[in-house]
Amino acid sequence: MWSRGVKMKKLIVSICTAFCLMAAPLTAMEWGGLFTNDTGISTPDFSEITFKQGNSLSLWVKAPIGESGLAFSGETVFKYTLEGGQFTPILDVPLLKVAGDLNVGGGILSLNAGRFYYVDSTSAVISQVVDGASVVYALPLVKVGGFIGYTGLLNELNTAMTVKSEKASKLYDMAYPYLPVGVTFELPALAGNQSIELDGYYMLDLGANKNNLCFANLVLSGPIANAVYYNLGTSFGFQNFKNMMNYSSLSFLIFPTEAISINAGASFGSGKQGPFEPFTSLSTTSVTAASKITPKLSFAYTTGDFYAGLNGDYVLAYEDSKYKSSAADVGVEVLYNLFSDFQVGLSVNAMLDLTPAKANNFDAKLNVSLAF
Repeated sequence: MWSRGVKMKKLIVSICTAFCLMAAPLTAMEWGGLFTNDTGISTPDFSEITFKQGNSLSLWVKAPIGESGLAFSGETVFKYTLEGGQFTPILDVPLLKVAGDLNVGGGILSLNAGRFYYVDSTSAVISQVVDGASVVYALPLVKVGGFIGYTGLLNELNTAMTVKSEKASKLYDMAYPYLPVGVTFELPALAGNQSIELDGYYMLDLGANKNNLCFANLVLSGPIANAVYYNLGTSFGFQNFKNMMNYSSLSFLIFPTEAISINAGASFGSGKQGPFEPFTSLSTTSVTAASKITPKLSFAYTTGDFYAGLNGDYVLAYEDSKYKSSAADVGVEVLYNLFSDFQVGLSVNAMLDLTPAKANNFDAKLNVSLAF
């Protein structure tokens, strides 16, 4: 195991070196950084208080590669969390890619290669940083795309994956290895500006679990009326080509004024019911959605340097062959840009456990961010 870790770390160094060599012809380089401070409290059952502290420092760089139309982007971050006396330092490179849009044959060819964030059309199958490549070719009436990635070189401590390798925590732990492959097909300009997208994903498990996953997504979206939009998506999945699963969601986005937005909808994640099994994927969305129906409602107000948001979820969990009230979440967030590069935020969240366990929880966090 130790030799595998050394080899993997050497591979990461080799990849970073290769990107640095590619960056040699870069011109007009831009760079910057961001320092954040998070101070918060958590009160399980509204009794004992746990203090949480976190700080992070990230540095980024971006520059075009000559006249190719491509650009190099990179980011590195060091952060730590201190909670309940446990100190967890993390060192990561969440972004290291070459990307750009090229005019090819009357369409736009969009490329990403390296380490970047990838999300599928439902956000329920895969939504995380990956090492790999994606390409999308967009014509006025159709878009087609392809994607391939690898998760085994990511830092598990800083990656939102449902599958963990169960290693000891340290600065950089290799994540569980999956090889996701995907294809996408979209008609973005149907009658009435409606859009339809079809996706297919296969995720090859290269670790010990041997739990291969495959998914087929269908997403419909577009305007219903002036300032009213909808998004309807569903994803059917299988584990090792059996154990069928489903995730579905419907949301409406409404803009009563330029400053106010309302998002209302609901999500469904299959449980062990009929021909279905609990929905699972690489995305952490599957954890919060599996075996649940969750109506959601949120309001947002944005003007100038000020933002305020209010959101609420009501969770119905599938247990004993029926749905039961499980929990209610209510959250409030306020952000204010004191200066162009200095932001202060406050978020408060209350989770009310509606089961007999009554495991309620209250969280509050003060965030300060300084960009340079």
